[in-house]
Amino acid sequence: MDSGAERVAALLLAFGTGGAGNDHGVSDLARAVGRERSQVSRMLKALERGGLVEQDPQTRRYRLGWSLLVLAASAGDTALLRAARPALRGIVARTGEVALLSVQRGNRSFTVLREESNQSLRAGGWVGRSSPMHCTASGRALLFDSDDELVEALTEADLRTPISGPAAPRNLDELLERLHDERARGYATASEEVEIGLTSVGVPVRDHSGTLIAVINISGPTSRLIGRIDESARRLHAAATAIETALKLPYQST
Repeated sequence: MDSGAERVAALLLAFGTGGAGNDHGVSDLARAVGRERSQVSRMLKALERGGLVEQDPQTRRYRLGWSLLVLAASAGDTALLRAARPALRGIVARTGEVALLSVQRGNRSFTVLREESNQSLRAGGWVGRSSPMHCTASGRALLFDSDDELVEALTEADLRTPISGPAAPRNLDELLERLHDERARGYATASEEVEIGLTSVGVPVRDHSGTLIAVINISGPTSRLIGRIDESARRLHAAATAIETALKLPYQST
């Protein structure tokens, strides 16, 4: 009789089989591991709570979660992490502020890579930290390709719980107005929205097909960043382009 750990391992390994892309339905996974659909569904819910898998809110299909990939990074970089690391280091060198790479995990912005600043006063945050999407530069930039209905679904719980800073949007209308403006100019800015004295700027990163897959941002004291928003956005766009170019290389014909 196999153990619970062996069943979980088999389920996670099933995500790498089938050749049908990264997303899998519950029934497909149940067939792959030879288990009842209800049992696999319960296992997936437990793995989702731990961040090891995530469910697409529209298709209801599952894919491996970024928490699992963060753990895997200690053994071998993913293409995104490998491409982003030198770009983030360059941002830190040019801006003097902490630089981060974040992805969407459910209704949160999830930090998967961080490059430190040598400033004595610098932004907090750590790899593996989840943040609300409505009041962070990384979160709103991750929403750039989402329609208003999906934005509402992803942020309604946080908008009902006012735990953010004084300048954060307080309702959906405020959020959508801010998001539409930021989408038009190509970068998101959050100043005094997470906490007093903190400002961040974020821009999206896209894969070879144009899909928004991540956000890079800098974060630091408002006193240092507020007068350098446009300059910081230009540097972030240049870094995002460098990451995107590195990600495209395997897909370019020789």
